Amino acid sequence: MKRFFLLSISTACSISLSCLAKAQPSFAVAESESNNSFATREFLPSDTSTVDGQLSSEDLDFFTFSGLDAGSLFTAEITSDAFNPLLGLLDDSGSILAINDDKADDSVLSLITGTVPTNGNLNLAVSGLKDNSLTGDHFESGSYSLSLNTFTLPEPSINPTLINGGFETNDFTGWTTLGSTSIETAAFGSSPTEGTFEALLSTANITFADSILEAFLGLEAGSLNNLGNGISAQGSAIRQTFMAEAGDILTFDWNFLTNEVLVPPFNDFSFVSISSVSELADITFPSTVISQTTQFFQETDFQTVSFTIPTTGTYTLGLGVTDTVDNSIDSGLLIDNVKLHSVPEPTSVLSVLGFGALGAGSVLKRKQRQKAGQVKSSR
Repeated sequence: MKRFFLLSISTACSISLSCLAKAQPSFAVAESESNNSFATREFLPSDTSTVDGQLSSEDLDFFTFSGLDAGSLFTAEITSDAFNPLLGLLDDSGSILAINDDKADDSVLSLITGTVPTNGNLNLAVSGLKDNSLTGDHFESGSYSLSLNTFTLPEPSINPTLINGGFETNDFTGWTTLGSTSIETAAFGSSPTEGTFEALLSTANITFADSILEAFLGLEAGSLNNLGNGISAQGSAIRQTFMAEAGDILTFDWNFLTNEVLVPPFNDFSFVSISSVSELADITFPSTVISQTTQFFQETDFQTVSFTIPTTGTYTLGLGVTDTVDNSIDSGLLIDNVKLHSVPEPTSVLSVLGFGALGAGSVLKRKQRQKAGQVKSSR
């Protein structure tokens, strides 16, 4: 079970994990005992990328990575073949800011992301399964590696028109990504609506807090929470900035997938933004069906949405998915067939919406696809 507490140290910043503007720390060191309390924690220089340590039953290891760039984003991750680790983030007084046990539904490893505070220090603690209070209440033991990466965000490029909307380059060319994103094929279990490839955004593995997602997409602080699904926790997003003409019609296909089967407040959701943000679907979406072939328990199946560009200019399309309240159960969003139509087609089955009119007023069209296999639950 994963638990995550929103980081009080987060500031408005953003990052593209596919385009790093800072050289990464490059040195691995061995753990130095005794570092089994916050007061005796081991201080590590900023050029340390990995600490190789050994944990015993009822033991804890504390570290401080120092000299980091304030305001940059970070990912801190534990890997181990020997035991089920737990990772904690602490403030400078030793109080817990965040705890992570499992970074994904199919992983027992731990990962925390966030923003480096103003003093440039990150305090991390390594413990074992269920030691959420960091008191040594666990029976895990074995070797592990604690890795830290920090990132900064380059300025996004502006494309003369929307490109690679079908992801047929088998990568995110033309897009900027944040968090857990991948290119999938029909082998994923939900076939692309056109071509061979589609994009998957997930709340598993490397994800970022709502404040960071909002900054990444150019949204006002609190925009995701204001959608009414509860407190947004962690998520992933992609964006593309492009030129468009007045009257152009932007369309895309999407499929929201989730392992959540609980009622709100654990109402994970997917969303779209162009200057403002609108929900695509959440776990209460009326046409959610059992997913028979993907790694997720439920899905909406592919839907299509469209809207018109009001005036000629530069636009940023943002698409994302986020956990709500906690990040214990994973959700995902498939995206495909993103197109910019220069002239509306009178025979089009797509409903033309006004700019910013996505959400409850959107007209969605289900795209049917073949399914095979048995009902599969990720619980």
